[in-house]
Amino acid sequence: MKSTQPQKKVGGIAANAIMRPIIVILAILDIAIIGMYLQITAETRQLSSVMNRVGVYIGEANSLLAGAANFVLVPVKKNGEFSTFPLTIYANELNRPRRGSQVLERFREYEISEKARSHLSAAASDSDRMTEIQLHALALVNAVHPFPSTDPLDKIPLPPLKETDQALPDVEKLDKAKSLVLDSYGELDMFSVSQNINACVQEIRNDANAQAAATGKRVFILRTGLWVATILITVILFITFMILYKQMINPLEGFVRLIASNKMLDEKQGMKEVRQVASAYNNLEERREALRSVAETDTLTNLPNRYRFEKYLLGAGDSGYSLAILMFDINYLKETNDTLGHSAGDELIQKVARCIASCFGENSFRIGGDEFVAVIKDCKPEMIQEMVRRFEETEQREKVSVSLGYAYTGEIGETTLKKLIDEADKKMYAQKQEAHKNVDQYFLQTI
Repeated sequence: MKSTQPQKKVGGIAANAIMRPIIVILAILDIAIIGMYLQITAETRQLSSVMNRVGVYIGEANSLLAGAANFVLVPVKKNGEFSTFPLTIYANELNRPRRGSQVLERFREYEISEKARSHLSAAASDSDRMTEIQLHALALVNAVHPFPSTDPLDKIPLPPLKETDQALPDVEKLDKAKSLVLDSYGELDMFSVSQNINACVQEIRNDANAQAAATGKRVFILRTGLWVATILITVILFITFMILYKQMINPLEGFVRLIASNKMLDEKQGMKEVRQVASAYNNLEERREALRSVAETDTLTNLPNRYRFEKYLLGAGDSGYSLAILMFDINYLKETNDTLGHSAGDELIQKVARCIASCFGENSFRIGGDEFVAVIKDCKPEMIQEMVRRFEETEQREKVSVSLGYAYTGEIGETTLKKLIDEADKKMYAQKQEAHKNVDQYFLQTI
């Protein structure tokens, strides 16, 4: 059923009138930030790719410096056994594509400057010449000490010796082999390769540094744009927050204080939506106030009910005070209902409720058909014992029988409310079991 009460008109500026243009501006800035971030990522990835390629290029160029010459120095051990180990290492290295013209061929696919390629070509040429010298030296060694027919020694491309070399005595052949590899002429070839490789590597690095500088400049511009967009977003959000705080949060904070003190809200503060909330709350509070007492009160005894008890416990806190929980259960309620009727049972419940409320005050609750509970805060054991004594006297005077159990703590932080309730309930049921042994005597006293 729709309410026939006319809806109140409230003033104020609607939040949408402020938020919509702000959202559009923020969306544009966000898109710009995402675009710049993606561009920075692409530039960085490209730079990383360039640096990785540079590492490959430098590694490939330095491979021209590979090569071993120890195979010439000790071809035969003192015991006459042929030393194949250094020669095998050289043969394996020779079969890899790491020699002059082979490396230069791979560089045809690489993106390097012509100046770097020129240095690499010179180094490759010298490296090929060194390989020829090494193979010539190996051919001389092989003429004196034939290599074993094994893999990979069979794959060494030994050149044929000239007649002049063949005519040399074995000792002179070995001396010439050492001279080819170790004299200053060979050292000059190695020095030339090293110089050209270093020049090539330096050119590759210079090119990479130039690309890195250009990329860094673009990234700097993009990052500056990111900072500007971020600052704009921060300023817009700050201004938006200040507006929302003044027109929404601040009035709502005032509403919280008014609600806590059960007062009506001011319907003339804040934006239109805030005023609508205040108006709706005031209307609801007017209706809720009429229902609250009914919802939280037991209609038979006029004591607060279980809902009120649980609500009380939620607000009781968990430290800073002493506390006692007292659990009550009416004895012989079922027997009274069965023998004297439910009206007599209701009267018994009301009588017990009056006894509990008179002895334990306003924090007394009916939480079930025959169950009651009382809570005493900021008390001492002597005070609880005196209250229990007075209740027992009232119980005898009113001719009712109630099982009672209680639990007390000097500081609530030492335990929990649940443990206190469980302990009081346990003691109450122990007393109830004892009371039911005397059911006949109770009915004789009440007649």
